[in-house]
This record gives sequence, C-alpha cells and structure tokens, in this order.
Amino acid sequence: MINWIMSCISSPKYSISINGSIHGYFKGERGLRQGDPLSPYLFILGMEYLSRDLDMLKNDKLFKFHPRCGKFKITHLIFADDLLLFSRGDIYSVGKLHQCIRNFSYISGLEANASKCSIFFGGVQLCRDFLWGKSSQSSKMPLVAWNNVCMDRKKGGLGVYSATSWNLAATLKILWQIHSNKESLWIKWVHGTYLRRNDIWNVTAKNSDSWMWKQMIKARDRAALSCGGINNLLQLLNVCGRNTKFHISALYHDLLPVTQQVPWHYTVWDQLSYPKHSFISWLAVLNKLLTKDRLMKRGLIIDGSCCLCSGAELENRNHLFFSCKFSSEVWNGIMSWLQFTWRSCEWDHILEWFCTKLRGKGFKQGIRRIAFTAAIYNIWTERNLRIFQQEIRTVTQLIKRIKMDILSAVLNSQVQEKFRHWLQSL
Repeated sequence: MINWIMSCISSPKYSISINGSIHGYFKGERGLRQGDPLSPYLFILGMEYLSRDLDMLKNDKLFKFHPRCGKFKITHLIFADDLLLFSRGDIYSVGKLHQCIRNFSYISGLEANASKCSIFFGGVQLCRDFLWGKSSQSSKMPLVAWNNVCMDRKKGGLGVYSATSWNLAATLKILWQIHSNKESLWIKWVHGTYLRRNDIWNVTAKNSDSWMWKQMIKARDRAALSCGGINNLLQLLNVCGRNTKFHISALYHDLLPVTQQVPWHYTVWDQLSYPKHSFISWLAVLNKLLTKDRLMKRGLIIDGSCCLCSGAELENRNHLFFSCKFSSEVWNGIMSWLQFTWRSCEWDHILEWFCTKLRGKGFKQGIRRIAFTAAIYNIWTERNLRIFQQEIRTVTQLIKRIKMDILSAVLNSQVQEKFRHWLQSL
C-alpha cells in the first residue's frame, strides 16, 4: 500500500501556465494535486500517527493533564485540519506536547504555522497563583490580598470575579425563586419537604435535612448578617429580582464590600495600554512589587542596593520609578519625546499629576498614560534582566523599546489619522 501511495505522489507531472500558454513538464516529488481524492486518506494516516504519539503521554507519570481533561485522559482533539492540545500549564507538560509536534514535523515534513497558532491559559488561576498561591515546590509570598484582587478596577482591584461571592449570589437567586415562584414542580417539592408552614427566610435547618439544604440556609444567614438583617436582604433581592428576571450579576456587585474609587484607575487601566504594562503598574501603585527593600524586610536578601545605578542607593519603589539616575534618564527621554509641559521624576508628584491633570479622554492624554505604564513595565523588566540574566541595555535602547511599545499600541488601534501623523512626527 505504501508503494501505491508513493506512486500516486511521485508519478504526476506538472506544467506551468505563462501568459496563458502551457510550458514544459516537471515531475512531482511530494504532495498531491489539489482535489486529489487520495488527499484526505493521507491526512488521516498522518494525523493518526500524531494522535498515537500524543496518546502515549498518558504513560508519562510526570505529564499533567488539563484539570478538566484528567478524568478521561484527554491530551488532544482533532477536527479536520484543526488541532487542540490540552495540558496543565507547567513547563514539563507543555514541553512534552511541543516535543510531539516537533517529532511529527521531522518525520512528516509538515510544519505548524506559528502565526495561526494560539495559546490559551487559565487566566484567573494563573493570576491567583502568581499573586497569592503556591507553586509545586514552595509557598509563594502573597503580593495582594485576594479580596482586594476581586475588587473592581475602579476600586483598586483587578476585577477578577470572586467564586465565593458569586456562589453566594447564585444561592440567593435559588432562595428568591423558592420565595417568589410556587408554581414550579421542584419548588412545590421544596415547600412540601422543608418549608411546610414556614417561609424560606425564617426556617431553620434540621439535623436530618440534606447537606445541600443546610448550605443554602447557611448562605442565607451569612448574607443577612452582611446586609444588616433579613429585611435589608429582602429589599436588595427585590431590586435585583424586579421585572420577573433576577439579575445575579447586579446582586454579586451589591454583595461586595463598599469601597471608594481610587483616583489612579484611569492612569493604570487606559484602554490602549498593554495589559501586562497595566498589571505591573497596578502592583507598582500599590507598592506590591518585590523590590529589594521589601525583600530585605522579609529577611530574604542582605544587599538592597539598586542594580540600575551601580548600587548608589537602596532599591525601593520610589527610587526605581524614577529617582534612580538610570530610570530618570529614561523617563526624561520619554517626556521630551512626547513634549510634556510639566516634568518630574518624583513618584508621588508624577502619580498625583496623572490623577488630577491627565484624567481627560483626549488622545494626547491617553498617549501619556500609555507612556507612564510602558516606562514602569520596561524599567522593571530591565531591573529583572540585570539581576537574573546579567543582561544590560542602555538608556537609549530602553527609550527605543518604550517608543516601539507606544507606537505599536497606537498604530494597531482605531485612532484618527491626524493623531497617527502627530505621533509619527515626534
């Protein structure tokens, strides 16, 4: 059968059409003519080899399945010429998947098109692990309290949904349905089994009741306590359950702690800013980056000198952004490029200026906010490269990198042509 297949591949001859005329023949060495009925069969044979290679990963005890795929030991799904690969996001497991693809490419001659490939991570879990969680080897230093992470961005958080608060809101929705909709069969069963002559807001759980019912009653009591009583809770549920449709998202936000908006959220979370720039800037504003002064306080390091200015001063947030000689040259270079009329290299002054004078929605205000977050991110990256990889970039190189980040963000966004020309003319 292999000989038949190779004959079908190698025996055809092709001609080339030049200016409407057919010229010459050349022998085919690999591949099939478009529309050849043998093509899907060869594709299936090739994918079968790849599929079996991926299936062998289940015998590797170090390979970790995706949390949702471990029960059935799923490593991949293939539909036509689309391939989905699944694993936990650790280096070893992802590396094994990549190794299978490389082996397949080497044997078959088929290369994956990197520009058409995408990687999706469990963003919330990665964020939680980075800020608050543990690695497989050791406990991690918590950077920001998880309750603060779950706050809205305008209130100083990341806007990550709290599973605990959402679960409480979902439970209250069920309790509201039991209270307001007595026509449904399952609600009639609940009334006949658990409520009888009581109502859902005053009934107490019995020892003989199911575990689920006890948890629902506990959730009711917890919500009533946080709202200041059962009457206040009912008023809140009435607002969220008006017009026959219960708005669980509105209830979720109402259950979150009441806090004031922070003045810097427009500065950090500008719509044109790169998410990674905004994230590092968010940590910087909260003073939660692991600068050397914080590491020294925890007893993790002894030397706290700044690596950007040859160890002249202690590295802390305010020194790094932008009192340090190196970072101040970078920041001054960016301010000159963008024609800042007001200049400072003092962290508190800069942040106050952005929060009070640059709150507008104009294009130039937005560009300056992007420059601020891009400078923080790139200076923090430079600091880490010097410490962990002994790589050094000059002030000029870093300014160029920041400019490229800003230009890429703008030129790949939908902005007016006059603003593009203004930025390119600088």
